[in-house]
Amino acid sequence: MVDETVPPSVGLLGALAVVAAAVLPYVALPSADVSGLQVYYGYGLVGPWGVTLLAVVVGVAFAAGRQDRTPPEVAAGATVGLGVVMVLLALQWAFAVDETVVFQLSTAEWIEYHRWAFAAVTLLVPASGGWYARALRLI
Repeated sequence: MVDETVPPSVGLLGALAVVAAAVLPYVALPSADVSGLQVYYGYGLVGPWGVTLLAVVVGVAFAAGRQDRTPPEVAAGATVGLGVVMVLLALQWAFAVDETVVFQLSTAEWIEYHRWAFAAVTLLVPASGGWYARALRLI
């Protein structure tokens, strides 16, 4: 049996990973290339910043459930639901970004895969939320 505090802790780390993935290009790209990120992040319904905002909310929900400040069942359900929304919005953004914009951003090859990596990292949140719900014997 898994300790009931492990899944929300992993979920909190997953939410922080989403925030880190959103900020990474601003830190890792040369300052000359950062100006193009505004266009890159402007695609999609809400873009990565909207997903990052949801990640912060989910992180608070995971922490509140872990510390029993919110009923754990509510926290688990909220994190699963918001996590699924995060994944869908991240995928919508990843598909909406024009490839020519990505290729014009920088000569760094990793930026070509950033949007897909960002979408993949968001999968940690609903997976952790589901694990949390299972640890609480809700599913």
